[in-house]
Amino acid sequence: MKNLVRLTIVLAGLLFPLMVFASPLVSVSMKAEKEVSVGTKGEKVTKRVAATNVDPGDVIFYTLNFVNSGDEAANSAVLDDPIPKGTVYLPGSAFGKDAEITFSIDNGNTFKKPSLLTYEVKMPNGKTEKRSASPEEYTHIRWTVRVIPAGGSGSVGFQVRMK
Repeated sequence: MKNLVRLTIVLAGLLFPLMVFASPLVSVSMKAEKEVSVGTKGEKVTKRVAATNVDPGDVIFYTLNFVNSGDEAANSAVLDDPIPKGTVYLPGSAFGKDAEITFSIDNGNTFKKPSLLTYEVKMPNGKTEKRSASPEEYTHIRWTVRVIPAGGSGSVGFQVRMK
């Protein structure tokens, strides 16, 4: 969203109106990591490393880092991310400070809180039954961040388990 900003320049004692556009400019980077245990000085330490090689059952930590390098705050900034194929979302793992977190079960067409994610199944007797979606059925996650101030940054993320 661009906002028109009116400025007045004083040059040689004369006033000159000038109009410029101010806008947020949000960029996002993402990293995928997994935890590994390594031995140091006889102790096992758990640390996160890039998830370049994964096996079934591995838990992957996805983090989206965002920055607003624009000259205006980004209000209600929306970050969408698909749940990677071959993985299952881990319930309760999504995080994001000052963000509303919603999910999709229809490939990102609609988003709702988990308790409101439902779908209908036609039963053999012809009747339709309404069911609540489980985390295995989630296809996307959306974060709506209230405000990212000019020059501000933050992180959101979630975890999945490899199938």
